[in-house]
This record gives sequence, C-alpha cells and structure tokens, in this order.
Amino acid sequence: MELRVTATARDGVGVARGCDGRVVFVEGALPGELVTAEVHTVDRRWARARVIEVLEESPNRVPIACEHHLEGCGGCDMLHVDARAQMQMKASIVVDQLTRHGVDAPAPALRMLDVDRGRTTVRAKVVDGRAGFMARSSHQVVIPEDCGAVDDAAEELLVEGRYGPADGVFIRVGSRTGERMVVVNPTVDEVAVPDDVMVVGTDELDSDRRAWIHEELSGRRWRISARSFFQNRPAGAEALIAEVAEMVEALADEGPLVDAYAGVGLFAGTAGSGRKVTAIERSVDAAADARINLGEGAKVLRIPVEKWRASPASVLVADPARSGIGEAAVRPLLSCKPRLVVLVSCDPSSFAKDAGRLIECGYTLDRWTVVDLFPLTSHIETVAAFIATA
Repeated sequence: MELRVTATARDGVGVARGCDGRVVFVEGALPGELVTAEVHTVDRRWARARVIEVLEESPNRVPIACEHHLEGCGGCDMLHVDARAQMQMKASIVVDQLTRHGVDAPAPALRMLDVDRGRTTVRAKVVDGRAGFMARSSHQVVIPEDCGAVDDAAEELLVEGRYGPADGVFIRVGSRTGERMVVVNPTVDEVAVPDDVMVVGTDELDSDRRAWIHEELSGRRWRISARSFFQNRPAGAEALIAEVAEMVEALADEGPLVDAYAGVGLFAGTAGSGRKVTAIERSVDAAADARINLGEGAKVLRIPVEKWRASPASVLVADPARSGIGEAAVRPLLSCKPRLVVLVSCDPSSFAKDAGRLIECGYTLDRWTVVDLFPLTSHIETVAAFIATA
C-alpha cells in the first residue's frame, strides 16, 4: 500500500489516509513522506501499518544506527527522527491535544535532554533464560547483545544476566550509588547475576518482603523500593524537579505545598524545601519510601487523593499516572484552595483533559514546558503551571 503521510499521531506514528478513506497509522513514517507500508492491524475506522520502503524522505529522517531496532526491537521508536525534530514533533502533539480539548495555551518552552545511556530501570521479557524487548507490533522477543539506551550497570544485567524459567525481569540500578536490583517474575530460580545485585521474586514481594536501592539526585539520597515508581533516568528526574521548582519559585506565595501522587516524595523534597509539606500517595511501598526520604518534617498520607481531607495550601503539585487526575479527583484536590497548581503529565491526551478541568474550576494556564525526557522514544513529559483567577 502506498501512502502519503500528513500528520503525527499522539504516539509519534505517522498518519495517512487509505484509498478507502480509512485513517492509517504508519509506524516509522514522518509527515510529508511517501511510503510503501504493510498493514498489520485493521479496525472498523482505522488501520495500523509499518513502513516497508520510504519513497520520498522527510528532511527530518536520519539513518537508524541500532541493529536491534532494524531487527524489530520496539524499545526505541523514534530512532529515525532527527533529535531537534523529535522535540518539535512532541511539542506539536501536545499542542494538538490541547486544541482538540478546547484549551487556549501560550507557546510552550522546550527542554531537551542529551541522548545518552541514561535509563536506570528496564522492564524485559525473558525467553530461555535471557532478557529481551518485545518486537514492534509482534509477540516476538528481541534478545539484544547490547543496548545503547540504558545505563552501563543496567546493560550488564540485561545482556549478561540469566534468569532461568522466569517470564520477565525488572532491572533497577542507582547510577550514582552503584546499587543494583533485579525483580524476577514470578520466582527466583536459576538466576545468574553478579554478587552485588539484590535479587528478589515477585512472589516474595507479594508476601511482604521489602527490597530497595538508593539513588542520588538534586543533592539528596533517595530510597526507592522495588514497586515504587521513580523516573528511570536521573537526568530526567532532575529536569522535572528543575521545572517544577522554577514554577513554584516564580509564581507561588509562601505557604504550604501539597505533593499529590507523591511517589517517593520527589517534588515534596525539592520544590517543597522550606515549606510545610504534605505528600499524598496510595502505594504502600512508595509512601514508606517517602517517609524515609522526607523525614519527620513532612506529613505523608497513604491514601488515594480522592479521600484526602484537604487543609489550605498555597501550592498543589500533581504528578498522576498516565490516565491523569481525572474527573473524580480534581475537586477534592482543589479543595485546598491552592493559588498555584503545577501539573506534571506523561500523556498528552490526559494532560489536555486535566488542563480543561482545571480551567473549568477557575484556573488559567500561565506557562508550560514540554520536556524530552526520553529522546529517541515517543514518550512526552509536560510540566504546566495553572494560576487561580480569583
């Protein structure tokens, strides 16, 4: 099938129109390109295809240097796009989502991170004892002999580790502390990794075993448990901290700060420095980490944000999961009457929906930044400041 690509979808793939009028999402294609593509998924209103040949190239296309990507590895899906073009593409995706949801926004600031071997957490499938990544649009697993996307300490465990009959493995390392951990699903059996690595099975975690490593960033040491969320790139976490802290310093009055969906306390322990801080986190492990990381000066509540009985605050920082804050949580969170809301989002559509909800509740979008937290992938992170209008 020959297709002219006209736009980019929110997951970074090209958008074209088939001869039957059906929208076709084309993996590996860029706007403006003419491609030959092979359809692999068909729905009533759309189809999904992969590029077979590029007949007319975009000036933003670059050669793919990773042999594993050429073999089908789905770990990095934007290796074919120039780095600066990736940044602009990601910004345009978020702007498009805001427009679709009726949000009038100022132009965003852009923050690019260097392309480096920065990933410190890796989720992999296991086949015949070896770890690998799912192939694109397939149930096959690509077993890498190396990986340029991950930290050296994690790469050793990805490539050289042996995980017996496990189904999957989660690798987490502290790149600045040297601590390493692997979580094997479902049980530790015939695992071969270096002696310094903590090894734990998901069956043990289900039986209340606790396991963690430490990482250092922004001048602090952080405890991170096996099942706690933590940004999987220290430079990326520090970029988000910097964005949030700059917005709080520039726009907030003095007063308490609430860190909703606080995880291990990342923003409470940085942007909340010098303030009375409340961290809200429903995860047992992450809340326990936050209590250790924040110390006795912070109040840590292990509850869903919807059940929080609010007390007045000057600043609300919200870093929800991919699904966003959602309708049920917006008003409970805003009942603390914050002058400033800083929203951190990892999904453009959820960000646009939440932005619309905040505006409906009497806030205006003052400024926002698109952060290219994971170059060479379609992942998009957004940090936005909303100011109360009354």
